[in-house]
Amino acid sequence: MREQRVSIAHAGDIPPAWGPLRTASRRFTVAIREPRGMERFEVAWGELTADPGLDWVVVPDHGAPWPIKKALFERSYEAVGPGRYRKLERSRLVQVPPGTVALLATLEGPLEVRHPDHVAVGSAGEVYANADDWVREHLRFDTDNTP
Repeated sequence: MREQRVSIAHAGDIPPAWGPLRTASRRFTVAIREPRGMERFEVAWGELTADPGLDWVVVPDHGAPWPIKKALFERSYEAVGPGRYRKLERSRLVQVPPGTVALLATLEGPLEVRHPDHVAVGSAGEVYANADDWVREHLRFDTDNTP
């Protein structure tokens, strides 16, 4: 059976048939650092880049780091201790349905996301990916929208 391919550049591109976005809060804090030159990050869905001066590298205590635009980080994280930050807003996610490839146009580069992983939506409607195991380990879904 051939996978359905769906291009998603913004939250409004997520098909309604996938269901409503679910909200969740982070269970952890992170540190940040400047990229070490033009830095590349291999993730399950592709390769992301971090540019010195434009991006931060988010460093969790456990797991792999990821890049984020500095302006987006400033809008979406708060300091909670010396060198420690927590995401302010609740994550908004929808799981990619079986048999579907979500072709995401993220701020850091294109990604292909498949079930059981999630499309996450940022504060400005930008999209990015979260692996299902990462979601289960690091997020707590709000009880009013958990199936």
